[in-house]
Amino acid sequence: MNRILLIEDDRNMAMGLVFNLKSEGFEVTHCVDGESGMAAMAERDFDLLVLDWMLPGMDGLEVLRQLRKKNVSVPVLLLTARDSKDDIVEGLDSGADDYLAKPFDINILMARIRSLLRSRAWLTQKETVKDARFGSIYINFETFEASVAERQVRLSYKEAMIMKLFWEKRNQVITREELLQKVWGIEGYIQSRTVDNHIVQLRKIFEENPKNPKLILSIHGSGYKFVGG
Repeated sequence: MNRILLIEDDRNMAMGLVFNLKSEGFEVTHCVDGESGMAAMAERDFDLLVLDWMLPGMDGLEVLRQLRKKNVSVPVLLLTARDSKDDIVEGLDSGADDYLAKPFDINILMARIRSLLRSRAWLTQKETVKDARFGSIYINFETFEASVAERQVRLSYKEAMIMKLFWEKRNQVITREELLQKVWGIEGYIQSRTVDNHIVQLRKIFEENPKNPKLILSIHGSGYKFVGG
């Protein structure tokens, strides 16, 4: 049984989410603020964190930053009423693996959760590549750790999944649809900007000049091509 930690201060929303999550067979722990959520994370392991951005005291982004600073790699679905491009990028930069804007359809939320829970298995399959090295860059797909010219970086697991797919299909064009299917699951409702935003973050990490990429290329009308290695 997958264990989910929900950090949400809106009582009515939290009650509804807990009910629906338990109905889907998940074990759920609910916390009403960032401080109690961090304490729960320290006490036990969870398979997924569903995290509200606007929390009293320590907000969701600070929770994210502290967890990632502690190298906690649990997948995080960020719930937010703030859905501008800058807000989404800020959430991803802080360590979120996916986001869902409020108000949302509960069926979409459940589909996102199932996708996040099942997607990590691909990263750790025994028969697949465990790491990659090209130039001054090294990526460990099991620990989500990377080094870029001796600078240490910790990837989100979505970022690690994208880079693993790029590495396995280097020098091939990969469409946004393939990225959505392989990395996010088959849910067609995820907007393509989700992919684009992650590519922006990866270029910031791995490219010498993110505005003039040499490794992760955009192929007009098709998708992306990774030319490292």
